[in-house]
Amino acid sequence: MNPQQVRDFFTRNHTRPKKQLGQNFLVNPEALNIILETGEVRDCDTVIEIGAGLGYLTDALARHAQRVIAVEVDELLYNALAAQFSVDSQVQLLNADILKLEFNSLLSENTASEDPTTFKVIANLPYSITTPILWKLLAHRRQLHSCVLMMQKEVAERIVAGPGGKDYGALTIGVAYHAESSLIATLSPENFYPSPKVDSALLKLTMRESPKVSVEDEMLFFKIVRTAFRMRRKMLKNALVRGRFASAERLAAAFEETGIAPERRAETLDITEYAALTNFLVQC
Repeated sequence: MNPQQVRDFFTRNHTRPKKQLGQNFLVNPEALNIILETGEVRDCDTVIEIGAGLGYLTDALARHAQRVIAVEVDELLYNALAAQFSVDSQVQLLNADILKLEFNSLLSENTASEDPTTFKVIANLPYSITTPILWKLLAHRRQLHSCVLMMQKEVAERIVAGPGGKDYGALTIGVAYHAESSLIATLSPENFYPSPKVDSALLKLTMRESPKVSVEDEMLFFKIVRTAFRMRRKMLKNALVRGRFASAERLAAAFEETGIAPERRAETLDITEYAALTNFLVQC
């Protein structure tokens, strides 16, 4: 698909791509090939495609996967997809908002069969709701094998960032806890029509069988991480005192026990250090 084909579709339908839905259509076949290679789609896979658009990627996926579940919220695009794939039994179309869709219903394949399907997600995410979609996917990490996601470059860089930089934050740790992330490629706006105002990046998440670190209280772990980064300019001891996780004395003991200097700031701690703090404080 090229930019002219996208323009022609919207001209015929007397409308334009909807900015509020983040409609930027991939028009570079080389980028499509990178997505397919990264997804490692096999004939035993079920691929959930979020934002199927005009079916450019959907068609390619259907030639490799056992089944494609293509989700599209825009009714006009959904109707175009329905016409295109009306006789393709491999493609299941859903006219739905991914954030409102009950994911368990999509992931209810019979795993008792001899060759159960592997669920993967491949998507060109609407940039304005990337983070909520990420958390929804991670909530189903035990059912999903991997996700190949196109997103705003800035968000992808935050996810793969290492400790010490400005990009490193609660999102980095939250994703790393549940999945291994790899930045596959960056794409300039010219790879899409209409061209977004920002660069994009292709990110792969491979779900972990167990969390990256062992914590005795996940809720407390994530609360500590979020609090620390919400006050990332403060020394860690001050941020956590304000978060009321424990008394100043108990926190001092936690820092001493874990060997973490209380004067450090949130972005200097790695995920194992946050886990160590959590596990000590659980004993309070």
